[in-house]
Amino acid sequence: MPQTTKSEITYSLLEYASAFRRPIFGAPASLGQLIGSILDELAPSGYTLSGVEFNLQAPKLDEFAIVFRRTIPAFPPWSFALGFGKVNIKAENLDWTEAERFISTHRAALDAVRKKGGAELQSQQLDVGMHIQLKDRARKDVTSPLLSPFGAMLLDGEADFSGVVLTQGKVIFVIDASVGVANGLFVRISREHRPDASFEQLAETLHNDEKRIFDVLGLEGIL
Repeated sequence: MPQTTKSEITYSLLEYASAFRRPIFGAPASLGQLIGSILDELAPSGYTLSGVEFNLQAPKLDEFAIVFRRTIPAFPPWSFALGFGKVNIKAENLDWTEAERFISTHRAALDAVRKKGGAELQSQQLDVGMHIQLKDRARKDVTSPLLSPFGAMLLDGEADFSGVVLTQGKVIFVIDASVGVANGLFVRISREHRPDASFEQLAETLHNDEKRIFDVLGLEGIL
């Protein structure tokens, strides 16, 4: 087992993206009805009409978006963006204690897009990036076991830092040095999921990925 290191996640960004099989140009509901239905589902989590924005200047139809932003509270930011061919959800510094409410709210909003917009999901992807500050060990000591002695021979001398990029099908793990946090790591987890996978399944997989990375690196801290 690796030596344990006290750590703290100082910043995280969760990004969810789903692509539709066909653009929702022929939505069963009018645009106003669709916006109203989505806003009704997002309202319990603090989304309001004052946080709804239209990206009308997009040069391509694929870039057109109606963006719903949480305003109560405004920070940390949450957003739900609807395009003709996709949905994007973003949340900064989302805590696992908020997972149940976050999932139920945004699942209901996505269900409204399916029912009122006639959307059929083709793919789902979940990305999380985290900046993790290490409290009592240098980051190169935490990540040095990730590099084999053979790999270390690539450099003429000792490495200042050892990071990794691991891929497995449509899964990517990145462990790198953080440029924004002193003695920090940047960790990125990216997975493409089946279109029929539930938000609860996505959350469970992500939580297991995060725990595995913390265990392998020997990090102690609240996820």
